[in-house]
Amino acid sequence: MRTQLLGLTTAALAVGTLALGLATPAQADAWKTPTKVPFPNGAMTDIDVVSTGDGDAVAAAIIDGAVHAYTATDGVWSGHAVVRSDVDATKLVLASNGRGAAAVGWVENVGGVDRLRVSRQAGPASWTGLNLMTPSGTDVVGQPQLGVAGDGLVIAAATVDGQDIDNKLLVTEWPLGAGPGAPKTLSESDAWNPALDVNSKGEALIAYNYTGLINDVMTVSRRTPGQGWNLGDSTSNSGNIASAPDVAISENGKGQVIYSVVSNAYYRAETSPVLADGTALTGHLVSLDEDFASEPSVDIDDDGRALFAYVVTKDGTKSIRYATAADGAYPGDPATLTGTLPDAQRPIALTGAGGLRAIQHSGNGRVVTHYRTSQVQPFVPITSEQGYLPDTAADVDAGGNLVTIGLKPLEGAFARFFDAGGPSLALSQPGAATTMSTSIPLTWSVTDSLSGLQPGTDIYATTAAWNQAQHGAAAVVIDNAPGTSAAFPAVLGTSYCFQARATDTSGNATTTEKRCTTVPLDDTALSGKKWNRIAQAGAFNNTATVTKKKGRKLILSGVQARHLSLLLTKAKKGGKVKVFWNGHLVKKVSLKGTGQVTVPVLDLGSVQAGTLKVKVVSKNGRKVTVDGVVAAK
Repeated sequence: MRTQLLGLTTAALAVGTLALGLATPAQADAWKTPTKVPFPNGAMTDIDVVSTGDGDAVAAAIIDGAVHAYTATDGVWSGHAVVRSDVDATKLVLASNGRGAAAVGWVENVGGVDRLRVSRQAGPASWTGLNLMTPSGTDVVGQPQLGVAGDGLVIAAATVDGQDIDNKLLVTEWPLGAGPGAPKTLSESDAWNPALDVNSKGEALIAYNYTGLINDVMTVSRRTPGQGWNLGDSTSNSGNIASAPDVAISENGKGQVIYSVVSNAYYRAETSPVLADGTALTGHLVSLDEDFASEPSVDIDDDGRALFAYVVTKDGTKSIRYATAADGAYPGDPATLTGTLPDAQRPIALTGAGGLRAIQHSGNGRVVTHYRTSQVQPFVPITSEQGYLPDTAADVDAGGNLVTIGLKPLEGAFARFFDAGGPSLALSQPGAATTMSTSIPLTWSVTDSLSGLQPGTDIYATTAAWNQAQHGAAAVVIDNAPGTSAAFPAVLGTSYCFQARATDTSGNATTTEKRCTTVPLDDTALSGKKWNRIAQAGAFNNTATVTKKKGRKLILSGVQARHLSLLLTKAKKGGKVKVFWNGHLVKKVSLKGTGQVTVPVLDLGSVQAGTLKVKVVSKNGRKVTVDGVVAAK
C-alpha cells in the first residue's frame, strides 16, 4: 500500500525557490526538475500525493485548517481547488485508482465529535461529495484509511470510539454515482491501526491490530466484490504486535502484510502472505538478528511480487532494510539499503510497471529516493538538499513513473516526477488477418507524458513464407519512421508480424504487442491442367484461374500453415469444389452468388505441413474461379 503521510510539523509557507542540489546518479536524466506545487501560503499541517495516471497526479494538503488539492497533468501542476474551507481539518488521507479517479478524506469536528469526511474528484479543479463516512456519536481514533477501486468505488476504513464503543473498526463504501452505504463493522472492539489497500477489481485487504487476551494479534479482513467482507483471519504472529501494519493487494487477488512483533525481547519485522480467499498465512520473521525494527512498508505489483521496507535501529545506528517476495511467498533474506540517511525514518516501498522499484525515506532534513528499474540493477539513491521536514509522500503510476512530494518550511511543497515509463505507443494497423495488397499499411500513435520523444519510430517484423514452418527472427524493417504511418512492401504468400518501438528523451522505450497479417499466395502458384489463367482487373494480384469443367484439380504442395483459406470469386452460375488436405476432404464450397470471397477451409491449431487440393465437383458449364490461397501462421 502507498504509505500515507501523517502529522507534519506545522510550517508557515511563503513564496520561495528551491535548489535541490541533487547528486547525479545513473539515469539522472529521467528525473524531472523539482516543481513547487503552488498551494496558497499558510500553516500546512498535512500533505500527500497520489498518481492518477501516466504522468498525472493529485496533491492534497491541509492549510490553516482547510483542505486544498492540486492536479498535475503530464507533470505540470494546475487546477487548484479548495475542497473544504477551514474546519480545523486533521488526519488527511488521499487515494486514487491510478485511472483518473481520486478521493481525499480528513477528520473534522461535527456536532462535537471527530468524523471522517470524504470528497471525490470530479475534474481537475472540482471536487464533490463532502460525505461523512463515520457515524454520529463516535470519534475517529488514529489515522483513517482510503482506497479507490477501478470502477470508482471509494472505500474508507477507520477505528472509532464513543459511548460504550471501544476501538470499533468500521468500513464504509461509496459507489460512483450513489451515496455512501451504511458503515460495516469488521471488529466490535479492540481494533486499531488499520491499513487498507484496494485493487482495480474492487478486491481489498484491511490489516489491523487486535488486542488479544495475552498478546496483541494481527488480523486481516478481505473484501470480495459481490460477497462483501469476511470477518478476518489472524496471521498467527510470532509475538506481541509492536507496530502498525502495512498491507498490499495485487491484481491477482493475493496480498502481503508486514508489521513488527516483540520476539525474544527484540522488535522484529514479520510478514504474512494473504491468499486469494483471504487466508492469512502464519507470520514469518524477516529480521532475525538482534535489532529494533519499526515503520514497516510494503507494496506489490500486478503479478504479486512484493517489496518490503522497514527501519532498523542497531547499536544506536539506523538503517533501512528491504526484502522481496515472489507471488504468494514469504520474502527472502533482507538487505541493507546503501545510502541510508543517518536518522532514517518513514520508509515508503513502491513497485511499478516495467520493473520499477523504489524506497523513499527521510532523515536529518533530507529526503532520499532509492530506485531501480530492473531486478539486476542495484538501488540508486538520489538525495535532496537540507531543509525538508521528515514526512514525505510518493506514489507510482501504471506507466511505471514515480511522483514524490516533500515540504520545506517557509518555502512550500515540492514535487518531482521520475520518468521510468516508456512512451504510450499503440500499433493500430495492420488491422486485418489478411491483407489483399502487396503494400501493407502501418499506422500507430505515440505520446509521452513526462518527456519528449526521440525522432522516429522503429518498425520490427518477423516473416514466414507459405512454405516455411515458422517466423524468422525479428528485424528492423523501417528505421526511424517519421510521423505515424508507413507502408511496407510485402511478398505474396507471406505472413508478417509487426511491432513498433519508440523511445523518449529519457531513454525509456516501449515496444507494442505484435499485430500479424498474411498476404495471400497468388492463384498462379497452384498447379493444374487445362485451367484458364487470365488477367482480370480487380482480382487479387490482377490474375485468376478459371474453369467450367468437372473434375479439374488445382494442387499446392509443401504448404506449412496453421490456418488455410481460399480466395474465390462467385458467379450467378457458379460451381462447387471440394477441398482436400493431405488427401482428406476438409471443405465443400459453393461458388453460386456474386463477388470475391475469402473462405476459411482449415484451422489446424498448430503449423502443419501438407498438400492442398481443390477439385471441381459441379457439372460442366458451372464457373469456378480461384484467386489465391491464404496460408497463415
